[in-house]
Amino acid sequence: MSQFDRALGIFPTAAAVQARRLEIISGNIANANTPSYRARDVDFRQALREAGDDMRLAVTQPEHIAEPDQLTRDALRYRIPLAPARDGNTVETHIEEAAFGDAAGRYLAALRFSEGALSGMRKAYRGD
Repeated sequence: MSQFDRALGIFPTAAAVQARRLEIISGNIANANTPSYRARDVDFRQALREAGDDMRLAVTQPEHIAEPDQLTRDALRYRIPLAPARDGNTVETHIEEAAFGDAAGRYLAALRFSEGALSGMRKAYRGD
């Protein structure tokens, strides 16, 4: 593990998982009126476990992490609705909007922590 990876820690992986989660939740909201559409979400903890013990996004081969979908493939779950629609749609817009806000906040937090780590490394290398 490089010094760069140690400084950034889990945050790049967390940001990538949350970005993918935002895409999935956006898809749920977009399909709120689609008959038989089943809302999905990402089990964040499961996705991080799948990312590996050291939680890095180190790409050692061009095919290693070809798409962000690979980070969440096995952690993608169907949401259990509180009140499914008669047409089989399980999207509950108020829940999706709350989940989107939560994921957006977590995504920004991961980016800010990464930014802080990089800033600290820059200062250390410059001797500030």
